[in-house]
Amino acid sequence: MKRLVLSFASLLLAQTAFAFPVTVDSCGTPLTFDAAPKRAVIQDLNMAEMAFALGLQPSIVGLTGITGWYKVGPEFKAEQGAIPELAPKYPTLENLVAVEPDFFFAGWYYGMKPGGEVTPDTLAPHGIKTLVLTESCVHLDQNRPAASMDLLYGDVEKLGKIFGKEAEAGKLVSD
Repeated sequence: MKRLVLSFASLLLAQTAFAFPVTVDSCGTPLTFDAAPKRAVIQDLNMAEMAFALGLQPSIVGLTGITGWYKVGPEFKAEQGAIPELAPKYPTLENLVAVEPDFFFAGWYYGMKPGGEVTPDTLAPHGIKTLVLTESCVHLDQNRPAASMDLLYGDVEKLGKIFGKEAEAGKLVSD
């Protein structure tokens, strides 16, 4: 029996080891993760709700762009728990670097502005990988598809892949 349990545990560990690295598309740029992020910052209400739906709160060290744009209800506040809001609208590079994140989920004109101080290129030297909200990619490339439910579902699936929660993401999309 002990040998069976050890074999099963080894199989589970092997499956976990093979889950990474993972690569996703971020506005046409490949973004590779060797492990799930441990210190995420999420911009904007809709992206926070995607992350909360996947149960990513233990990995989130901050939110940005919530109270400066939205009135949130008690349901959102309950999901947010003790996660601090680092900036009510657009974060600064200083806001982000101060909490030492390894991941930022934002979009063009959803936390980032082309040529601004917070972009994937300005965050990379600080070890912060940025997943760009797919619907916002059209702001930089007019040939990209406009916002749709398929793009939303794709971003949920990307988050699931990045955080090792593919089954949860698949269930959300199928529901």
